Amino acid sequence: MLVGVFLRHFKIYKGARYIPFGLNELENFNLFIGQNGAGKSSILESLDCFFNSSEFIVHFSEKKSEAFVAPCFLIKKEDLNKFDKNVQKIIPIISELFFNVDQTKSVNYNSYNNFFDQRDNFLKHRETHYFITYAFFPFPERDTNSIFFTFDSYIKKGLKESQILKDERELNKVLMTLKVDLLKNYSFQYIPVETSLNDFLRLESKGMQDLMSENIKKRIEEMLNSKLQIKGERTVNKSTLDLLNSNLEKFVEEVQETIKKIDRNYSFAREYKSKSNLTANHLTDIIIETFFDKRRLKIDKKPIEHLSAGERKKALIDIAYAFLTQERDTSQNIILAIDEPEASLHISMCYGQFSRLHELAKKFNVQMLVSTHWYGALPILDKGNLFHIHDKNNSVQINQYSFKNYFQENGSHPDDIHFKSFFDLVSSIVSSLRLHRKHWLIVEGEEDKNYILNYISKDKAENLIVLPVGGCAIILNLYNYLYAPLSQNNESKEINSKVFCLVDTDFQALKIDDSFRSQTKKNELVIRRLQFNRDKIELCKLENNNRSPTEIEECLNASTFYKALSQAIDSVGDESIQKIFSNFEFDEQKTYSFIQGDNSIIYPKRDFDLEGNPSNYKDLIFNFVDKNKELICNLYCKQENETTPPWISELESFL
Repeated sequence: MLVGVFLRHFKIYKGARYIPFGLNELENFNLFIGQNGAGKSSILESLDCFFNSSEFIVHFSEKKSEAFVAPCFLIKKEDLNKFDKNVQKIIPIISELFFNVDQTKSVNYNSYNNFFDQRDNFLKHRETHYFITYAFFPFPERDTNSIFFTFDSYIKKGLKESQILKDERELNKVLMTLKVDLLKNYSFQYIPVETSLNDFLRLESKGMQDLMSENIKKRIEEMLNSKLQIKGERTVNKSTLDLLNSNLEKFVEEVQETIKKIDRNYSFAREYKSKSNLTANHLTDIIIETFFDKRRLKIDKKPIEHLSAGERKKALIDIAYAFLTQERDTSQNIILAIDEPEASLHISMCYGQFSRLHELAKKFNVQMLVSTHWYGALPILDKGNLFHIHDKNNSVQINQYSFKNYFQENGSHPDDIHFKSFFDLVSSIVSSLRLHRKHWLIVEGEEDKNYILNYISKDKAENLIVLPVGGCAIILNLYNYLYAPLSQNNESKEINSKVFCLVDTDFQALKIDDSFRSQTKKNELVIRRLQFNRDKIELCKLENNNRSPTEIEECLNASTFYKALSQAIDSVGDESIQKIFSNFEFDEQKTYSFIQGDNSIIYPKRDFDLEGNPSNYKDLIFNFVDKNKELICNLYCKQENETTPPWISELESFL
């Protein structure tokens, strides 16, 4: 994984600095926001210089020879065998040296405070990962080989003292191989704002082939190498590759025999150290390139090059998503860097664009580096890092936040990012309601989304966008932002779809004023909360004073939830919770999935052998549910659908 980058004198970044992609956690999704010219794109461009040898633009007032870029990697120890054998010897040593380097030993280290902060937080990964960096100097002074820049003498001294390599010449050779291996193991695909999308969208292009699953390449290689029975004087087993090589060799020999009749000095000698025969690896990329060269991506029968810039940008994200979500068996780590994916795109499509990118990082292990001016992505992301880049006293300032606790930290966000993020998202939703016949369902979390979609009919689901945003307060905030435009008569005339906001009932009531209304006049926008009342779950108005704490995990089919909970406890529960759960029976009479209270789906067995009040043990089971919501949700949705909870049917009828 790419965990940061050292920069010196690249474009706007004057001087030396380290930009960590997260100080505490390993995250695949990294979002960069800020004004034009702040330095968002420069981070992505600098990495493109290292990985793809693109143009390195030096800060206008600094010396070229001092400029460099150095990505920092956290490599799984189990992946060490992907590197050259000699490189495998030095990576663990380099990693230990970086984990041990003392910041106080050199004043030159003071420029890299963020590196040392991240390094200290990454000590928890020391047993499972290697921590290394490697510098690219685009304009080196003669004889410069400062691979580890400021740390160069320290690292190379440590490598020499290890005595694993016989001399400095061999060390330099292995260090060069390390760079080759890093480029081989990491595929960095950068899509700038101003790029020839037509070229990138060609399926036979190198960029697209790097995003392609390795499975297709392996299938081609297996086909070329698979043995066929060739009948002749005697039956022999030969592969397609064998036949190609033998026929080509025979042809070359015949030509050589003819040309030697003209002059005996002619020959088709193979190059020094090159293999005389074709290998499957030689042919695979050529076959893929030639095959896809015959095909062009179209939409509504229109070639991509005939689409608008925004439509081409959307097509690019769509095809990248399609490739990267295939079953993958890739030897490379994919890093996808995209500059302003919303550029030239209609605002109504921004949510879908960012949702797919986030899904690539969250579910398909693709590392994403994305710059944007569309802040509407901020409230909808629950994993990853946010980087706010801005100018402070003629110097680039970068503030980092985690999406995990984004809303808890919103008071510390500069330039009123919190307001702008809600405004951009609401603008996108309202625009989508005008242009597309799709309804929106806004819920608290990913589990709420999955539980509901598990029951919603296929036809309804195809015309429904389900947006998980976090908690009750966030949904109320969004509702209030949406209420103003959707309650206007002139606006509602153009609206073709509806928005339904759904919240749990928490211990603390949501703060609403006396004039609050839980729907607009024509019901284009509605907010409801889940409320248990008289043996049933109601979709209750927020103004209703009846408040019994109710979560979605308590509003599901009782028997289905019990089965999912049982499987979860069996798979991840410790002996203590397994013993507790085994002392309870399932109550066949219950409709909903409560664990606590009088409506609990479980009751103590007759031979209950635990000391104390059984309700206290139910609390422990409830806590298990709270800590394993995602797992239980996945197991619940895999069960065969039983009776649909009436409140979900009521919700579906609204849409």
